[in-house]
Amino acid sequence: MSHLRKTKGLHILIDLSGCDPHQINSKKFWNDTLIGAAQAASMEILHTHFHEFKPQGITGFLLLSTSHISIHSWPEYNYVACDVFSCSDDENTLKAADFLVKAVESTKKQIQKIKRGYNILEYLESPIYRTGETSRTRVIKKLAEIHSAFQDIVVADLKKFGKSLVIDGLVQTSEFDHERYDKAILAPLKPTDRNIIILGGGDGYVAEMALKINPDLKITIIDLDAEVVFFAKKYLNQKVFSHPNVTLNIGDAMNYLKMYANKNGEKVDGIISDLTDNPMGSRGAKNKMGEFYEEIFRLSKEILKPNGWISAQAGAAAVIPKYIDAAKIIENKFKKIFGNFNRNDVLVPSFGEKNSFIWASN
Repeated sequence: MSHLRKTKGLHILIDLSGCDPHQINSKKFWNDTLIGAAQAASMEILHTHFHEFKPQGITGFLLLSTSHISIHSWPEYNYVACDVFSCSDDENTLKAADFLVKAVESTKKQIQKIKRGYNILEYLESPIYRTGETSRTRVIKKLAEIHSAFQDIVVADLKKFGKSLVIDGLVQTSEFDHERYDKAILAPLKPTDRNIIILGGGDGYVAEMALKINPDLKITIIDLDAEVVFFAKKYLNQKVFSHPNVTLNIGDAMNYLKMYANKNGEKVDGIISDLTDNPMGSRGAKNKMGEFYEEIFRLSKEILKPNGWISAQAGAAAVIPKYIDAAKIIENKFKKIFGNFNRNDVLVPSFGEKNSFIWASN
């Protein structure tokens, strides 16, 4: 992600050494000097306060409409620390600092200038896996951000795509084109299906679409990260989690499937693997991904009805060698566990390229 720095003023830190101890221990001197510095820079003074310490030393503070000027003196060390900050024109801040430095008799001056400000998320930069290039999407406004226990989550209003959920720097869904994704991953859903499990899907869009296709469907959503669900409710206006046919479980998908299989629960018509993944990684990561999906699919087969189905989003449809080809891994695991698979590559514009959706029947 690319950020733009927004500055909000110049902050000047001044250390003056070798000072006249009598001068810097005078309350009148500091009152006149700080007010003079503010007036020289045309700064509006809201409040002044000075405190004399015993046996020596002074702290002085000018509250300005644009921030502050402050000093603290140590006559016993012939030293003064000064602080000038204003969100007005930088030239005015420099004038105030210059007035203050010239007024104090010192042998050594150390001055630091700091541009204060904050970062604005300007562009979302995402890899194009088929070419290795990077796409840039303009961020109109970042709505929320959190570093959860599992991942970095951002909700942003993206140019052309509207409100979008971004996890670990990658778009997961957007207002503009989530229906393309939802319909693709729900391709095997049948009108006669009565119950499905969605692994992942914390944004709620897939469940919402499933209910449009089959209003009587019972849906269980298993998502690891409660923060994703919270963001979906608050920023994507997602209401599907309160639907009477939807049950939400916050937890690990693998553990849920193991528990479900062990208790011999009701068999289900379909399972959707809507889990996030990052295709970039080492060969070790590739092996780990393969082992993970094989176990997910093996457990899924145990709880599917005869003629039940499983559908998975499988990442970019085409990848260059430096990226992990998640689609190929999932194809191979489907063939191993189910003996079959179907694949559909669908352009999801907010992803910047085609995404693979693969499903198999039990």
